[in-house]
Amino acid sequence: MPKTVERLVVLGLDGATWTVLDPMRQRGLMPNLDAFLARSASGTLRSTIPPVTTAAWTTMMTGCGPARHGVFDHRYYDAVEGRMKVNHSGRIRVPTVWHLLASSGRSIVCLNVPGLYPPLKVPGIVVSGMDAPHLEAALSAAPEFAARREAEAPGYALGYFWKRVPRSLDELRTNARLTAESFHGRTDGALLADRIASDWSVLMVQFQNLDPFQHRVWRYLNVDETGIEDPAWNSAAAEVIRGLDDSIGRLCELADRRGAAVMMVSDHGFGPCLGRVHVNRILVDAGVARLPGWAGRVGRRTMQVGDRLRLWGQKRDNPTARSASFDQSVAAQYRFDWRRTLAFAPHQDTAAMVYVNCAARHGGVKTAAPMMTPRQIDEARSAAADALAQARHPETDKALFPRIIATAEEYKLDPASEGYPDLIALPDEPYWVRTKLTSSPSWVEPDDNLPGTHRPEGIVALAGVDLPVGRNLQANLTDATPTILALLGLPIPAHIEGKPIVPSTSFATRTDTPVASVAGPHRPAFEYSFEEQAVIEQRLADLGYLE
Repeated sequence: MPKTVERLVVLGLDGATWTVLDPMRQRGLMPNLDAFLARSASGTLRSTIPPVTTAAWTTMMTGCGPARHGVFDHRYYDAVEGRMKVNHSGRIRVPTVWHLLASSGRSIVCLNVPGLYPPLKVPGIVVSGMDAPHLEAALSAAPEFAARREAEAPGYALGYFWKRVPRSLDELRTNARLTAESFHGRTDGALLADRIASDWSVLMVQFQNLDPFQHRVWRYLNVDETGIEDPAWNSAAAEVIRGLDDSIGRLCELADRRGAAVMMVSDHGFGPCLGRVHVNRILVDAGVARLPGWAGRVGRRTMQVGDRLRLWGQKRDNPTARSASFDQSVAAQYRFDWRRTLAFAPHQDTAAMVYVNCAARHGGVKTAAPMMTPRQIDEARSAAADALAQARHPETDKALFPRIIATAEEYKLDPASEGYPDLIALPDEPYWVRTKLTSSPSWVEPDDNLPGTHRPEGIVALAGVDLPVGRNLQANLTDATPTILALLGLPIPAHIEGKPIVPSTSFATRTDTPVASVAGPHRPAFEYSFEEQAVIEQRLADLGYLE
């Protein structure tokens, strides 16, 4: 039998990668991480597909990939209503590790993991992350923590600071200081939660601001061939890494005081970004998506006017409401001829989420889309996949989408009935996807405001467990939840797709249960209000996830 533990501290470092952490350690900036790794097994934790924050953290805390847990992105396409909507905890189709721990009588502390709004009601303290519209909402399930936060952890907040690449050294220094302070604030929050819910079995803290920091400041980290050697700017960027290391040290000290093992994970890795691939332009050029004639342009203008009138009415009824361009119908945002468009991509950045424009997605309404029969749908899907597979970089001749996943074949399900994309097209590694339909004819365009982007290779490290010390682990993000359960000596449900990193006899072989039949423990009737959705989408835009 493997060695089990009574307690586990989980450090969630959003976007952490050895590509950055190892050079920073070599520069002497991370003594606490050095000390932790000296007693840990560590290695690479491969992310989910696509490696985007909300989908990945949901994978981390369910042990399942997106096809099973149901979350592919920050948002999802509601074709019946013709709108993009923000994902939330009620849409997770399988139990989270927090539910599994609660069902075994365990108390937990979970701070700021994306995908947990509305916050779960389980024993202990759960505070939502970046998908909460504001701090009060994130704290809504933790009243004592909320009441004591201002006095005992005043730096604990949901602030995000990297809306663009810094334009001056002063801007970089200011945002770096605020980011380091946000790390300290979340650590203070963890220490406060420990005082309030001292009987926890698992305590997890997620550090979100590492991700947008790397998106905007990647070159000044100076860890690869795109790096910029500028001592003043490099030093300012390093203050974020110092702040993260301080938090790692304080939380490892907490683990030592409580006799807890420590698990460090990231949801994905990071690397340089050379630009964006304009997916809908490729589909238009291939004739898969069609632009409208003059009548269609008039119709689209009419829809946009209708959206603006609706938003004006909401502003009139609530003067404090935000006027956001995001709360528009998909048809108004994308200037397609919808009667002739076979497929299009309305969302995602680390991949292109492509949907066949079929009536089945629109509640069976025949006039809503041209694709009706299974054969028509298959032909449209194949045409879109072929167009993206054949697209090449105009200068390097490399495939712009080297891997294209047909979800029906890959996951053995009906994408339309599940609300899933028909295709997930993964771009060439140094690129992000552009879904916004612009007037530019180019398939690839630089984005000076996004020098860094996600990579599949994240990190994992475990201390205080039955594993040899060293850089010796190779695991998947789906393995995080079964590892937590195995360390605590708990059974692992058959629907979980990952396996424990630690040796375990408690792992139940996964059955071939269809995805749709795996019932989640909490499917509340919940929708974000217009105001809440606008706030969250504006935040996602500020952080580079939306255009």
